[in-house]
Amino acid sequence: MAKKMWRCHVCNDIHYGNRPPEICPTCGAVHAFVLSDHDEAMRIIGPRTEPLDTDQKVIGSWKDFAERNPKCRLTSKEDEISMLCSGVLENLKNMGARYCPCRIPSGDPVKDLALICPCNFPRQKNWEELGECWCGLFVKKEGRE
Repeated sequence: MAKKMWRCHVCNDIHYGNRPPEICPTCGAVHAFVLSDHDEAMRIIGPRTEPLDTDQKVIGSWKDFAERNPKCRLTSKEDEISMLCSGVLENLKNMGARYCPCRIPSGDPVKDLALICPCNFPRQKNWEELGECWCGLFVKKEGRE
């Protein structure tokens, strides 16, 4: 089943998925999503966001993500954070998305969504066995380093 873009008619939140959520996570409206097309969705969300295109912005977004997440934290290894950020920004420049530098995109835009950093690391074998994401950027709060 191909994923689609859905727009909440109450708050204009955009959801990307196989089906719309029953409850809008932004405004709480019930059964408020309508199918949207790509151009409409980009007009709604595009110009309002600032690009994450510098070390400071990318690392800041990772820190914010980890602070809000009860299960993970950012590694304390600053040199690894910096190296991974450089790779992510290089992928953004060369491939158009912040792909994890430890994984190779296939060229299929839908499959490669799974490689955008941070990826869905709790589903990875690495997370269960080693307590960290594939590249070691995010570790379990009780995890090792």
